[in-house]
Amino acid sequence: MTSINNMNLDERLEYHKQEYLGTHKPKLEIIKKKQIGRGKGTFVERDLFESPAFIALKGVAPQMLIYILGKREFRQTNKSRTCVNEDEIKLSYIELEKLGITQPRATRGFDELLAKGFMKIEHHGGGYQKDQSIYSLSNQYNSWKKGIVFSKRPQGFKKGFQNVNKRQFQHTKP
Repeated sequence: MTSINNMNLDERLEYHKQEYLGTHKPKLEIIKKKQIGRGKGTFVERDLFESPAFIALKGVAPQMLIYILGKREFRQTNKSRTCVNEDEIKLSYIELEKLGITQPRATRGFDELLAKGFMKIEHHGGGYQKDQSIYSLSNQYNSWKKGIVFSKRPQGFKKGFQNVNKRQFQHTKP
């Protein structure tokens, strides 16, 4: 390398700039996003993404389906892979919020996926952290046609004493 005295002005400027930048940390660091699913990728079957039901999905439902498929766990057996948790998949509103999907949009997405037969509710959670909804994957989407609704979310689902008939607790005057 030539000495700094033998460099022209542009070369000196570039030399000092490189030395200065080498002593400082970059201001912007790439933030690694948290993974929702398992592994490094998600396998999506061709019959799923070419189905009329998938093409008819609206809003955030296709992205939610990909996240749900990413939560599958597979076991390798001889020449095939089998899903071992297809009937116990959890995807909470908190997880979706971290991905930028708001609760109202997520609710509409769940409704779409249930209606078109991509999943079923195995257990309707109570909204508490330890009582999450559990979903199972379904292949009913293969027989979906416009106007068909395979399943719906329970509306006004209540737990505990909220379902008790109020007349049982009314006091009658003697």
